[in-house]
Amino acid sequence: MSFNLCLRRTQITRLTNAVAISTLLSSAIALPSQTIAPSALTPLDPARNVHFSTPNHTPLPEEYIWTSGDVTAKRHDHNKFPWSEIDRRIAPHYFRGHFKLSKIPNSGTIYIAGPRSARVYLNGTLLGDFSTNTDQPINFRVFHTDATKALRTGDNVVSIEAVRGKGVVTAGSPTTTQQLAYGEVLAVKLVAAPFGQADPHTLLLSNKDWRSESILTPGWQQPSFDDSNWPHVESLGPIESNIDFFQWSADAGMYGWPGYQGMSPWLRTLTLSPAEITHVYPGADSFDHIADLTQHGTAASAPFTITFHQPDPTDAEAPSILLDFGREIAGRIVFQSESSTDTLVSIAYGESELEALATGISTTQRGGNYLGTNLLTIPPHGVARGPKSAFRYVRVRFLRGVPTTSFRSIHAEAIVYPVEYAGSFESSDPVLNRIWETAAYTVHLCMQDDIWDAPKRDRGRWAGDLDVEAPTILTAFGDTKLLEDTLTHIAEITGSNQPVSGITGYTAQWITTLATLYQHSGDRAFVESQHDALLRLLQTMDNDLDPTTGLLKKDAKGWGFVDWSPGLYGATPDTAIGTTLEFLRAYQAAPALLRAANDESNARLYEQKCARLQEAAREALLSPATQTVGQTWQLNALSVLTNLDPAADSAVWSKVFSTVKQDSPTDQVISPYFNAYLIKAMSQTGHSREALHWLRDYWGGMLDEGATSFWESYDLRWPKTNYHLSLEADGTSGYFVSLAHGWSSGPLPWISENILGIRPTAPGYAAVELRPNLLGLAYARGSVATPHGAIRLSLDSKTLSIDLPQGVESAELYLPTATGANNTEAKRLTHSGHYDFSIR
Repeated sequence: MSFNLCLRRTQITRLTNAVAISTLLSSAIALPSQTIAPSALTPLDPARNVHFSTPNHTPLPEEYIWTSGDVTAKRHDHNKFPWSEIDRRIAPHYFRGHFKLSKIPNSGTIYIAGPRSARVYLNGTLLGDFSTNTDQPINFRVFHTDATKALRTGDNVVSIEAVRGKGVVTAGSPTTTQQLAYGEVLAVKLVAAPFGQADPHTLLLSNKDWRSESILTPGWQQPSFDDSNWPHVESLGPIESNIDFFQWSADAGMYGWPGYQGMSPWLRTLTLSPAEITHVYPGADSFDHIADLTQHGTAASAPFTITFHQPDPTDAEAPSILLDFGREIAGRIVFQSESSTDTLVSIAYGESELEALATGISTTQRGGNYLGTNLLTIPPHGVARGPKSAFRYVRVRFLRGVPTTSFRSIHAEAIVYPVEYAGSFESSDPVLNRIWETAAYTVHLCMQDDIWDAPKRDRGRWAGDLDVEAPTILTAFGDTKLLEDTLTHIAEITGSNQPVSGITGYTAQWITTLATLYQHSGDRAFVESQHDALLRLLQTMDNDLDPTTGLLKKDAKGWGFVDWSPGLYGATPDTAIGTTLEFLRAYQAAPALLRAANDESNARLYEQKCARLQEAAREALLSPATQTVGQTWQLNALSVLTNLDPAADSAVWSKVFSTVKQDSPTDQVISPYFNAYLIKAMSQTGHSREALHWLRDYWGGMLDEGATSFWESYDLRWPKTNYHLSLEADGTSGYFVSLAHGWSSGPLPWISENILGIRPTAPGYAAVELRPNLLGLAYARGSVATPHGAIRLSLDSKTLSIDLPQGVESAELYLPTATGANNTEAKRLTHSGHYDFSIR
């Protein structure tokens, strides 16, 4: 009862920090969009088995520009200008762009984006003076204003005074992405159409022809001013030309740009109607046909209508609703107006209901909506899109419109990467089935403009997250394109002798991810293409090892991170131990990768380096008394996975892993990320049944709390009331913590490897090992994606069936017995086709 009352009180809290923004024009962006009914959440993934058409979109030509010599991304000292220092380097910059008209059009609208504030002139006439609230999470905005009256035949000049702004957090991102977050870009577009209408006749675009100066000169805004001595601007390129523009929510405010798609060409869209509408608050006004918003399709049978009985309601008085789309989605909210004038709404996204209803705003966004509360102006009979992010809920307040304001549709436009579910799993345990499906959906949500950690936060490439995501993606989908693209981009933005993603251990995990990809795909050509990057990163790791001890240097470059658990991030002894063991995993993987790239000499060199590191680690880190590496689950998982001392595995089990649980204040803390390594290590010590029990408890706990995707962090002991605010990551807690994080997808490959028992033993599944084991289940069946097609397996207490696709040259099958144990003697399957066996 108190839970519901809290929501009701939050529902009518006054909005105090909203910033008005313009909208994306519907007719200016042609996105073929499939439509999915919201009623059936099985399968969980709305993009499953959907045939996508190809978008008909030409990338926009307007460019992000800035003053020559002051483009942060191109400066050698760019690291001195962090995104968070919003009052640094805020002196105005002055821009001028020219165009000619033979005839004045009936209408003209100018759009600008990028700066925190801008004063815009056309032919010396002040068109608008715009600014943003730097306390807002999104500070990169699109402004628009009518330019019709200031247009003239002949020469025209647009003059803009701009002050750099601030975007969302972009730590660890490419410098180009940071440039957008700094607000040190300006985009301009002047079209011959009123706001809200598309027109192919563009009068002026920002490009390299513009000129800019950082020194104020009297009369600079006048059309007669001679700017020929001003230098030309520098350009970061067209606004849709670089995948880095789409990372880290850097372009979150660009949804108001006419014609802006803001997606890589491999992405597609789905139209999703709300599954449910709750927290309906008409105030002094009234709603009609609200239920029609949940109907299948983009257009309801009758328009949803708000009748305003008061002309200008305050935020607290404004009618409002909460849309629930039934599952986590990555995309944006879309409004289709049926009204004759502009409509103003405020929107707030939430991965949880509480996040969407929260109104707290701070510079860290811990207690408020991650992207804040945003105002959206919807053009008459037009379309407006909200920012791209991940959400399940959207709070909408209707602030202004005609007395009877109507909407043809309010729906979500999900942004998805098309994949085929070549992998599958079904068993007698419905919870386990849902865990597999939720893990697949979680990582699919992260497959966007490259593979991200999360579709809400950070929307960026992290090598550590990728180390868990890669086996999930390869097992469920067999997709390699996005993995290859992500690994390539991560390597490209990592400087010489610099750690990957700014984290010491993530350099190693770039290498182990590449090894996973090669083992599953067998793509030697891609490994060869990464040979130089591989050597460069290995040499970075070499330089981080102490030549005397052979272990990680105390002053190794980068931030220390193993897991979000006390003592395992920052400059701590356990973090150094964990990073050393992550280095060992990478050294163990490197020789095979180097041989695949035809580099035998370095393969032998790193075999030697690996042997030295393993010996040094075993001597220094493994306790002679306990045969463990400390007492943490994380460090001992790494010791098992690196085969630090296989003879110590039984001690690790009895003294560390046998106590894995979370029902006591003294039990350890571990994230879903590192739990992927823990359950793998538990199985390697011969305790797969116990690993399955922990997997079901831990990930099943998230399902019990209503998860439709797996969370960035979780603990079975954390409060269940306002659970989202209680989630802890990044050393703190709050709604900013992601409820869809790819590093939490580890159960999926574990299930396929330990229950279906399917593992490649040669690159590209040329050879496989089959060790199916029911682990107490009545039956299990499923498939694993391979480059040759799916390997399928079905097992119950009496029979085993296997389908091997052509291309799998051999398979070693260890038949299970009636007791559940695997025979120690393998049957060799030497050709593709169907096999049936009896269990004895």
